[in-house]
Amino acid sequence: MKTVFICEDGIYPWDQVTHSYDKDFLTLTLLNHEIKEAWPSWCKLEFLLKEKWPFTVRWGTYGIKPYSKTMEYVTIKEFSKKAGPGDILLKNEVTSVYSYIQQLNTPSTETDPSTLGSACNSIRLMIQNERTAELSQRLSALDYILTTNDFRLILFNSSTLSIRFFNGETYGAIQLICHSKHKNLILPKINEIKIKEITRSDIYEYMQSPS
Repeated sequence: MKTVFICEDGIYPWDQVTHSYDKDFLTLTLLNHEIKEAWPSWCKLEFLLKEKWPFTVRWGTYGIKPYSKTMEYVTIKEFSKKAGPGDILLKNEVTSVYSYIQQLNTPSTETDPSTLGSACNSIRLMIQNERTAELSQRLSALDYILTTNDFRLILFNSSTLSIRFFNGETYGAIQLICHSKHKNLILPKINEIKIKEITRSDIYEYMQSPS
């Protein structure tokens, strides 16, 4: 089945019941029956977006708390072992939760999409420069990504794009959520990869169609 896309004003996280109709934001969803089938379209779109957003990072938290001293030691040691230049591990002194920013240098074309899925404690971000200290500091206020307000915090820098991946029993979705000021730049990129647009009301019919 061919991948389709949905473009909506507002914040529409696929894994959340409550959405926001805030027109300052934009949600673009690539949809297919499996994430691996939507992945080639995402790789093409990401390649085009990298002209303006050349750097990709993963932000997340180690959300188990309270930490024992042993857990803290293991967390720091394991992160340090895998960390590359520019990777950041930060402890929120109020919540005691550790968060991290990891530079992603592997092209999406070399990534196995079956290893990706929704997680309430991590998100992928496309950014315009490698200066991530402020980003890390601001996002350390989050333990989990559970509300639309969490996305507002994640997108406090209006130039950032947030990307999430969802694997369901009958669908695979890749969502890009960002500020709506990027709409006129992103939609022409979508047109370049030649995928069909549907609306939210078309989702059921699309999902019921044969693969």
